[in-house]
Amino acid sequence: MATNGPNRIPVSVILERRLTRSGRWTAPHWELAGVLPGESGGNGERVLLADSDGVQRYLWSGLCLELFKDGAEGYWHNLMADAPYLFVVCSVDESGSSDDVEPMLVTVNQDEATGHMESDDLVLSISMPAELCAQLERFVVDNYVPATKKKRKRRDWAQESDYGKRSGSEQVGVATGSGERNDNHH
Repeated sequence: MATNGPNRIPVSVILERRLTRSGRWTAPHWELAGVLPGESGGNGERVLLADSDGVQRYLWSGLCLELFKDGAEGYWHNLMADAPYLFVVCSVDESGSSDDVEPMLVTVNQDEATGHMESDDLVLSISMPAELCAQLERFVVDNYVPATKKKRKRRDWAQESDYGKRSGSEQVGVATGSGERNDNHH
């Protein structure tokens, strides 16, 4: 099943929004509440699922987790973690207030998620659902070939240094044939 282009897995995400208090201010706080693998029939718009006690749950459908062959090593590292994670990168509204966010990318590559965090994008994470974990594992098995490690030949540093280039009795602290030490420093 080795592929040259991306392997696309349709997903929907559920984001939860709640207001949190910081001093006398309140600000919206977003969490990734779930990821649903498979087609959901939506067109990428958010749908309000629940609204109670100041907590809103929204469903975004029409997203895809894209797996690329050249990203297989990063996927492998994620799978080798104690708990593999799935990351959702969200764009924040123009004012930067995080009142409104929209998922724009779903990834399982930790390096890609870190790059988005460093550029101040909102990155939410959740433990990877078992179904996606199995699909990712199949993709990695089919596409990841670890680089072979080559043992480096040890260099003889003493031989390559000025110390190693001096001949027998010229070396500092080497005993001469007469039982005397030659402590000449050049």
